[in-house]
Amino acid sequence: MKPFKFYLVTDTHYFEPSLGCSGEAYEDYMKNEMYCLRESSEIVKATFKKIAEDSEIDTVIIPGDLSKDGEKESHKSFVKELQKLKDEGKKVFVITAGHDYNDHPRGYNGKDFVPVEGTTLDELFELYHDFGYSQALSIDRQTLSYVVEVSEGVRMLAFNCDSTGDLKGQIDSRLQDWEKEQIDKAKADNCFIFAICHYPIIPSVPVFDLINDAHVRNWRQVASFLADNGVNLALTGHMHIQSINEFYSEKGNKFVDICTSCLVGSPAKYRKITLENEETVKVETLSVPEFRENTNGISTQRFFDMRAEESSVNRVNRALNGGSGIAKMGKNFAKNLVNNKTVGQLGRMLLIKVDKSLKEKKFSSLIGDLARDVFTGDQPYTEGTPVYDAVSRVLKRFGPVIRKVEKKLTKDGITPDLSDMLLNTIGNNKGWSDNDATVSLK
Repeated sequence: MKPFKFYLVTDTHYFEPSLGCSGEAYEDYMKNEMYCLRESSEIVKATFKKIAEDSEIDTVIIPGDLSKDGEKESHKSFVKELQKLKDEGKKVFVITAGHDYNDHPRGYNGKDFVPVEGTTLDELFELYHDFGYSQALSIDRQTLSYVVEVSEGVRMLAFNCDSTGDLKGQIDSRLQDWEKEQIDKAKADNCFIFAICHYPIIPSVPVFDLINDAHVRNWRQVASFLADNGVNLALTGHMHIQSINEFYSEKGNKFVDICTSCLVGSPAKYRKITLENEETVKVETLSVPEFRENTNGISTQRFFDMRAEESSVNRVNRALNGGSGIAKMGKNFAKNLVNNKTVGQLGRMLLIKVDKSLKEKKFSSLIGDLARDVFTGDQPYTEGTPVYDAVSRVLKRFGPVIRKVEKKLTKDGITPDLSDMLLNTIGNNKGWSDNDATVSLK
């Protein structure tokens, strides 16, 4: 195969601003939302304009969650932006996902949510027909999956496991049979084949293995199936995170999952991918370009990061609301710690040593930093750093409680090591970057 370069953009969550994105209902909703709703259309337009200016790369791939929540007007506007890319000579391939046909799409106006017209799966097929389906060699209409030749000798298996009902997040035996047929045809035609899927195949960070909606169901079986059949690479999204992970099947075949962040929320990245040959992939991470005229002295990256930090703390506070009796008292106590205590004060309460660089830092600020940095990839809190050491000491302090929780989480005879999972989530110890890397598929 010849080297093949393309742009990878995920989770655009495009929202048509004319549907309404202001007022009390909007502000209340955005307290807990990590991505930017009102600015999403500007962000997409600025990024697509930047991509269109690149005369070297002619392909753009987008693995799902194209709209905010399936608003038909959002889809119509987003299709216009995709068409502009095509008019600039770009080939565009998309798949849809759960946010593209949500049952309750809405706008925001004043104190109220405003119901707006949604989009069905059949309508999605028609709307995005010219962006993958019309060029497809085979289509699975039930899931809107397809296979297409994206470059000479290179095929892309675009499978959608974000379907309705019991199939959501699942690659069932019927879909897997269709995939096997397409993979075998690609090999018979001497084509390299890679996959895109909205859901990550491999959990992006260790703790996501405990969250059912953070990866495809039965992900080890799916990764093994793909690797053992010669598909060693998948490009994914959904979790709004930068990560590159590898997995080996029992037969010793390697599988690589490159997950890319939400375009319209921190860390607001997209990728330039080069399939150099059948064994090597080069990954370059790019930042969303400037998209606002009035920045008030705040950089574009800081604008995104501030939203991530603030919403993370707000989500913690929301989780600590409600309850009654002792439960309510416990939540109120925890809420006071989150919002009013420094890391040093918490250290003294738990009788653990805290590095002097952290003592005056508000605990809420540390929560925001951790959330931001986990999703940015290349997590900096590795062994020997003040944050790693503090978290490690807290986990040891609560060791007996953690071991009880681990027993309850035992599944298929496997008991998770929660402390190890958490420490390897806040610190990247893989030996390679989640953002810029040359990856071997063999």
